[in-house]
Amino acid sequence: MLLSYLKIAWRTLRKQKSITAINVLGLAAGMAVCLLVGLLVWDQVTHDDFHPGADRLYRVTTLQEDAPDSPFATAPANMAPVLQDGVTGVEAATRMRRATGSVVVDNQGYENKGLYADTAFFDVFGFALGAGSAKGALAEPYTAVVTHAMAERLYGTADAVGQTFRLAGNETFQVTGVVDRSAYRSHLDFDVLLSFATLEQTQPDDIAQDWEQATAYYTYLRLAPGTTPAALAPSLRQIEEQYLPKNVDQGNPARFELQAVADIPLSAPLMNEMATGMLPGAVGYFLAALALLVLVAAGFNYVNLSTARSLTRAREVGVRKTVGAHRRQVVGQFIAEAVVVAFLSFVIALALLQVLVPVYNQLSVIQQLGAQIDVTPGPVLYGVFALFALGVGAVAGLYPAWHLSKFQPARVLKASAQQDTPGFSWMTPRKVLIVLQFAVALIVIVTTTLVYRQAQHLARADTNFRTDGLVQVELQGAAYAPFQQQARQLAGVERVGAANHLPLSGSMSLTRIQSDRTPEPMDDALYYAVDYEAMEALAFPFVATDNGSEAQFESGQTVVLNETAVQDLGFASPQEALGQPVTLGSDPSRNVRITGVVEDFQYFFLEQKTRPIVLHYNPSDFQVALAQVASGQEQAPLEELTATWRQFDATNPPNVRRYREVYSERFAAPLADASFVLGLVAGLAVLISCLGLLGIATYSVQTRIREVGIRKALGATVPSIVSLLSKELLWLVGTAVGAGLPVAWVLNRFWLQAIAYRIDLGMWTFVLCALAMVALALLAIAPQAFRTALLNPATTLRSE
Repeated sequence: MLLSYLKIAWRTLRKQKSITAINVLGLAAGMAVCLLVGLLVWDQVTHDDFHPGADRLYRVTTLQEDAPDSPFATAPANMAPVLQDGVTGVEAATRMRRATGSVVVDNQGYENKGLYADTAFFDVFGFALGAGSAKGALAEPYTAVVTHAMAERLYGTADAVGQTFRLAGNETFQVTGVVDRSAYRSHLDFDVLLSFATLEQTQPDDIAQDWEQATAYYTYLRLAPGTTPAALAPSLRQIEEQYLPKNVDQGNPARFELQAVADIPLSAPLMNEMATGMLPGAVGYFLAALALLVLVAAGFNYVNLSTARSLTRAREVGVRKTVGAHRRQVVGQFIAEAVVVAFLSFVIALALLQVLVPVYNQLSVIQQLGAQIDVTPGPVLYGVFALFALGVGAVAGLYPAWHLSKFQPARVLKASAQQDTPGFSWMTPRKVLIVLQFAVALIVIVTTTLVYRQAQHLARADTNFRTDGLVQVELQGAAYAPFQQQARQLAGVERVGAANHLPLSGSMSLTRIQSDRTPEPMDDALYYAVDYEAMEALAFPFVATDNGSEAQFESGQTVVLNETAVQDLGFASPQEALGQPVTLGSDPSRNVRITGVVEDFQYFFLEQKTRPIVLHYNPSDFQVALAQVASGQEQAPLEELTATWRQFDATNPPNVRRYREVYSERFAAPLADASFVLGLVAGLAVLISCLGLLGIATYSVQTRIREVGIRKALGATVPSIVSLLSKELLWLVGTAVGAGLPVAWVLNRFWLQAIAYRIDLGMWTFVLCALAMVALALLAIAPQAFRTALLNPATTLRSE
C-alpha cells in the first residue's frame, strides 16, 4: 500500500511540474534555515558533554548585595577548598582565575588566553594531556600546561615539555604538559594553564580576603552520584554565615547558588562570564523564531496550493471514492505526496545548508562569541534531520488531505462542482494563509529596514563629544608616561591622553560620591579616570568651569562632573557647584573640589537613564591611551603609533585602533549582522510568499480561461480582464499590508525602546516597505493575468 501511495504521488507531482517546483523550493528554503538552527542548537547542547559526570557538573555563582537579580559567574577564591573539604556530596572541586599579559619567548610577545588552574582541574574537566602527567602538571608554583597550537606558536613543535616562557611581569614558567584543546568542545577557552600554586605563593592575602569581593575567581564542582543541588543548599547557607563579611556593604557577596554547566548554553550570560562559544539565549531564540517563521510560510504555500487545486483534485477524490476507496486511503495518498515533496526539499535544503553555514560563521557577533558551527556533526544528527523532513511533510499535508478527502462523489462530479466545491469563497483558509504570509513578510521587511537604519545610526554616532580623529591604544599594563612622551613626537599626533575606559566602549567603572547637601551618597556614579589631555581630545562640552589649569586637575584634588551629578548632589545650578567640596570614594575623609561641569553625554548606547559621571585624574587606573589626530587622516598616525608601540614594548603585541571602530564593533556590528540575517529571512519570506501567490494566480487564471474567452467575445478589454483576474489577489495583499503595518509598528517600537541612542520610527519606512510589497505582489500576479487576457477567444472556446 505504501509503495502504491509513493508511486501515485510521484506521478502526480511530475504531472504538475510548476506547482511541485514552487512547493519544493519554498519548503527547501524553510528547511535549510531550520537545519541551520538545528546545527546551532546541537552544537550548543553538546558542549561540555565530554566531562566526567557532565550531568553532575556545576559552577558556583554569586549574588552581590547591590545586584540581587544579576548573579556573577565568580565565587570567592577559597570556595573550592571549603566545598571539597567540608561539604558532604561534593565529589571534586576546582578553582580558576583569568591570567592577563602576553607570553614571552626569546623577547617575542604572544597574545594568549590564560587561566590559573589548580591540580583538580584535569580531574573535574577531563582534558587529557598528550604530553606530561595530568596529576602533577600544575602542582608546583611556576609550572604551566600549554595547548598544542600554543606550543607550536611558541617553540615550533608540539613537544614542549621542559621548555620555559615568561609572562610580561617577568615570572618564568616551565611547561609540564601539553593538551590538544581543539579536540574538545568546551566553554572553557584557553591557550595556557598556569598553576594556581603560583598565586598561592605570590598573592596569599588577595586569596584569603576574596570573601569580600568574589569577582575574580571561578569555582566548579562535581556532585557525588545521587546528590542534588537542593541537598547542597543548606551547606551553602552555612558557608555564607561562616565566611561572608558580617557588615554587608554594597558590592559584597550576599548569596551563593549552583548553576549546571549543561545550562550555560542558550542562557543569559552572567556578570563576569568566562564562557566562550556560548550563544545567548535571546540570540538562539531569535534565530529559532526566524527559522520557524520561514518554515511556516513555506508550509502555508503547500497548503495554499493544495487547497487551491480543490476542483481538479475533488474530481479525482470523487472518482477514487466511487470505485471503493475509503477516506483514510485518500488521506494517506495526499500525505504521501506531501512527504515526497518534503524529502525532495530536504535534499535541496542540505545543499543550501553548505552555503548558509559559512555565511553564519562569518557574522562578526558569532566570531566574537566563538560560536561557529560545523556542517558535518555526524550521521545521528542527519538522521534526526531526515525524521524532521518526514514530520514537516506529514504536517504540511495534513490539512489538504483532510480537506480534500471529505468531498462527496455526488457533489463534486456534477457540472456545477466549481461553485459548490469548498475553497472558492472569500474567507477560505487558503486566503487567510495568503494574508498571514504577506503580513509576516511585511513585518520582517520593515524590521530589517529599521535594524539596518539603527546600525548605521550607531556607526555614525553623532554625539556631543569628539569621536572622529581619535586613535585608541591598549596600554596592556605598560607604563603610560614613557609611551605618551614618544607618541607626542609623532607627526600628525596633536595630543595624547589616557583613561581607564572610554565612553561608548561598553566598559564602565562605578564610584561613590557625596556632598554635604545630600544625606546619602550616590553609589552608582560612573567613574572615568582621565588626564587633562584625554578630556581635551574628547572635547567634552563644558557648561561651567573655573578655568583651572592642567596641573590643577592632575593634582588629583579636583573633579569634573556632568549635569546629572551636579543635580543629584543637591546643587541648584552648575555655576553654584563650582569650587564646592565633595567626598569621592568610600573614604569619607577624601575630599575633592568641583572645578568643572560638562553636559550630559552618551556613555553607553543601551543605557536609558542618564547617570551621574565623575571625571578624575587617577593614573594608576589608566588602561588605554588616546591620541588625537587630524580627522579623516587617522591611517598614517595609526601606523606610526603601532610602530612606536613595537619599539616601546617588545613583549606585548600592539592593539591600536580607531576609536570609532571600537564602539562600532561592539554595538553597530551586531545590529548590522542582525539586519543581514533578517534581510536573508525577509528575502526568503517574500520569495516564498510571491511563489505561493504566483502558484495561486496561475491556477486561478487556468480555471477561468473559458470565462475570460466569453468576456472577450462579448467585448471586454484587456485592462478590464487584467483587473478582474488581479483584484481579488491584490485585495488579499492589501489586507495583509493593513494587518501587518500596525503589528510591525508595535514590535519595532518595543525593541527600539531598549536603545537610548535610537532612530525615530518615521512613517516613510513603513510606507515604502508596503509599496515594495505591493509591487512584488504585482510582479507575481500581472504576467499571468496579461497572458490570459491576451488569449484569442476563438482558441479558448473552440471546444465549447
